[in-house]
Amino acid sequence: MDWNYWPRTYYAVHMIKGAIFDMDGVLVDNLEHHIRAWQRLGKELSLNLARDDIRRLFGRRNDEILRELIDPALAPDQIVRLGEHKEQLYREIVAPEIQPVRGLFDLLDGLQKSGVRLAVASSACLQNVDLVLDCLKIRHYFDTVVIGADVTRSKPDPEIFLLAARRLGLTADQCVVFEDSASGITAACQAGCACVVLTTTHSEDELRHLPAARFVRDFAGITASNLEELLRK
Repeated sequence: MDWNYWPRTYYAVHMIKGAIFDMDGVLVDNLEHHIRAWQRLGKELSLNLARDDIRRLFGRRNDEILRELIDPALAPDQIVRLGEHKEQLYREIVAPEIQPVRGLFDLLDGLQKSGVRLAVASSACLQNVDLVLDCLKIRHYFDTVVIGADVTRSKPDPEIFLLAARRLGLTADQCVVFEDSASGITAACQAGCACVVLTTTHSEDELRHLPAARFVRDFAGITASNLEELLRK
């Protein structure tokens, strides 16, 4: 399937009953922590991994990133070992510095009180998701959590968002997705969800060619009551 095309009818906003949050770059602004972890891994392998290359691949699964950054011929066992080591490096780096994206707590609290069902849908591994949810003490807000291991196809395939909506007991067009990467935006739109893009990882100019509903710097000022209005503008 050509992921550069999708029907433009997703702009028709239905009553929002579910909100699906990517994690990296959405719940936490952690691009720099991941870059530091990838570059530390590169140094251990005597490789100089360019920041721009890492940033371009942010949001993809580790097996895809490793094949692009390290070696396309990596064996499956090497991919598992290097991927696990990189994530351990990342957790060591981010744990003492983890901070929520501005406005996150107020938005989660308001959505939950308004009866909107909430999900996390992240390509990250379970340990990374647990770290964020537990360090920020936000696990209780979410009705379901979907991780990369729960799906067979990674973003930009829409599988992860379709699964999250199904676990919430909703259809995709009843959900809004909060994303930060091109692959995630494409996946959300292909699923049929409205999409709000946080410019934590990429600038609006870099993502302008994608049909995202709205671009925001963070969650400040977004509430349960004005979310549908924001999507209709």
